Amino acid sequence: MKQSDRDRSVRLLWEPPAEPTRGPKAVLSQSRVVEAAIKVADAEGVDALTMRRVAETLGFTTMSLYRHVPGKSELLDLMVDAVWGETESTPPGPWREGLEFFARQIWAMHRAHPWMLHLTTSRRMPGPHAMTRQDAAYAVVSELGLRSEEIVAVVTSVAQFVDGVGKTMADRVQAERETGVSEADWWAGRDALWEHFTPDRLPMMTHIWNSGGFERPLDEFEFGLARVLDGLAVFIESEERPAVRRETCL
Repeated sequence: MKQSDRDRSVRLLWEPPAEPTRGPKAVLSQSRVVEAAIKVADAEGVDALTMRRVAETLGFTTMSLYRHVPGKSELLDLMVDAVWGETESTPPGPWREGLEFFARQIWAMHRAHPWMLHLTTSRRMPGPHAMTRQDAAYAVVSELGLRSEEIVAVVTSVAQFVDGVGKTMADRVQAERETGVSEADWWAGRDALWEHFTPDRLPMMTHIWNSGGFERPLDEFEFGLARVLDGLAVFIESEERPAVRRETCL
């Protein structure tokens, strides 16, 4: 992406145009384009998202959208930040409760908009809503005597766990949309596979299968989040980790 294109995304996200206060409700705006695009992605998946498809849902021509959003890449950046805007900032308080709140906000966002997890995020331009939520999560662990890089690592560990569980959930949603077959029904139809669950070949999996372990799965989000926070507690409360004087925020 050219520098001019990156700057354009920054301006769209951080310096949005004023919304029209007069005129008919049908008038087009950046926020209306983003809202319509999110609805398309929610209903049909992000692969179905095109400028033409969004224009169709709004009843405008495709070219009219480009006056408000330059292209699909910028539209996706705006969509992601708009979805982050549906979450709440982590409130001040004990670090564990704060990080749990942060995790649950991300989980709720992913469940409402699983298409987000099918986007490449490593070089997507962050917007003000996403950055504000991240800043609040950093703040909740800022009183623990951690080095700055440790603050980042702690919050990132929680966010990446949620993203990992969410990606599995998003893949299931996409598969069910594309095939019309639920996850449970798909696995129930794998009779040829279950025939190979024998004690001599797969002793532990056969034991778990026979004892009903696969039929009573623990909630992957709840179980995993608790274990992640337990592990962070061991690190944070370790007596071997030297305390660091907290720098005053300017």
